[in-house]
Amino acid sequence: MAIMKQMIFLFVDGCGVGRADAGNPFFTAKSKYLPFWPGAMALPDGTPITAIDATLGIPGPPQSASGQTALFCGVKAAAIANRHRNGYPDQVLRSIILKKNLLSELQKKEVPARFLNAYPVFEDYFSSKYIAINPDGRLWFSTLFPERFKRMVSVTSCMLLASGQKPFGAADIRRKKALYQDYSNRQLNEKGLSLPEFSPQQAADIIYNASRCFEFILYEYFQTDLYAHRRPFAECVGLIRELDTLVGALLSRLDKKNDTLILTSDHGNLEDFCLRGHSRNPVPFLAWGRHGGFLRKKVKSLSDVVPALLELFS
Repeated sequence: MAIMKQMIFLFVDGCGVGRADAGNPFFTAKSKYLPFWPGAMALPDGTPITAIDATLGIPGPPQSASGQTALFCGVKAAAIANRHRNGYPDQVLRSIILKKNLLSELQKKEVPARFLNAYPVFEDYFSSKYIAINPDGRLWFSTLFPERFKRMVSVTSCMLLASGQKPFGAADIRRKKALYQDYSNRQLNEKGLSLPEFSPQQAADIIYNASRCFEFILYEYFQTDLYAHRRPFAECVGLIRELDTLVGALLSRLDKKNDTLILTSDHGNLEDFCLRGHSRNPVPFLAWGRHGGFLRKKVKSLSDVVPALLELFS
């Protein structure tokens, strides 16, 4: 029997609501489940997709560190020092994440929640033996922590550290218990790992099966942002079509009366290929299933997401 408040949260980096024209890869891809352009903001079953604010009233294009902190901590992170913070969270943002973040708050409520991403080869390093966030937001590293990762501790990695969760590893990918941020594993195999290459449908099955074991699942996908910065238009369209297939396959497995699927982003980027950088466009907020209507009513900006989710689990 499905758990009454079972949720899947797909965080898809760098996706805004763009124009209905040839400069928007989502429009060119004719996405059924990622229709991120005006006049098409709904799923095939009629579920509306809303556009929510990612700027939080601060000038300039939104950035990853402050946007993700706002999204996962329910605070207007960019308002601190009146600027957006790019890349990875700084000391100030880490102190916010340490005090209050979605995974830690769900843990306090005794909600079985799991970050589904795997950190193959390096999973052991993201534990208190090798890294910790001090109360003032500074990072402590053991002498064995890889030097090249010291400046690459993401918002979600900080959430893991704050909540005491250890990331999944390569063995969990092989057992189909977790996914790498490139769910296909192609990038890992190009680097010499020997992992199964997952299709979008297989990735959807892995997310679905994990959601039968936990009340709340969070999966982070940031190839969308990377492609927007680096790859040709045709490759971006291909990436979107694969992701569209994943979302469609996942929805086909879920029960609309009991399950809830959430998909949103931290800032715009991929939807405006002509810009080749972050945009000030709103980001899509897809809330499907049991609690979709409640969430669409409550969420108007990035900082509204966590308060609305925690209200459901109260």
